[in-house]
Amino acid sequence: MIYKKEYKEKNKGKAHCSKVPAEKSIDFRAQEANDRSEYGHWEGDLVVGKDGKGAALLTFTERKTREEIIFKIPGKKAEYVAKSIDKLERRYKSEFKNEFKTITFDNGGEFRDYKALEKSYDKRKKEARVKVYYAHPYRSGERGSNENANRLTRRFIPKGTVITDISEEYIQQIEDWINNLLRPMFGFKSSLQMAKLE
Repeated sequence: MIYKKEYKEKNKGKAHCSKVPAEKSIDFRAQEANDRSEYGHWEGDLVVGKDGKGAALLTFTERKTREEIIFKIPGKKAEYVAKSIDKLERRYKSEFKNEFKTITFDNGGEFRDYKALEKSYDKRKKEARVKVYYAHPYRSGERGSNENANRLTRRFIPKGTVITDISEEYIQQIEDWINNLLRPMFGFKSSLQMAKLE
């Protein structure tokens, strides 16, 4: 009886894990994304608050220019991630597909519903608005630009901060600071300056 109970509980926990299809692996991402030769390929992740609960920051980093976009979302749920991409699609309108060709996430549960992330909020549009890919488990270096940007964000929002209490204005200031930071890799131009050249 003991072994039966343990077996059932173990399987119950696994039942909620959706498996990412092989073709969504970073291994299948376009070479232009891998070598940073083309603008429009992004990395994404969450910066979580105290105890990993409550509001979080959803961060996007463009691979070629290191341009940063930060959203405050109510919590670690897939629907909030999808709604943030909806906002980006509305913001960029017809230019969205040029600005966002791919997004690479880790394997967190909030990113697993790739169909919802790729699907346009405009129900008239049938094709994917963006291609979503996933890094290999425990390979944060495959999203190194986003990891570095998140470390910059942590200068202003240290671990243990209750993100619910952080204002949208302050988050915008952090985004602006990152985007205007002069970077040696770009000949001391900022990510914003580099993005404007695209």
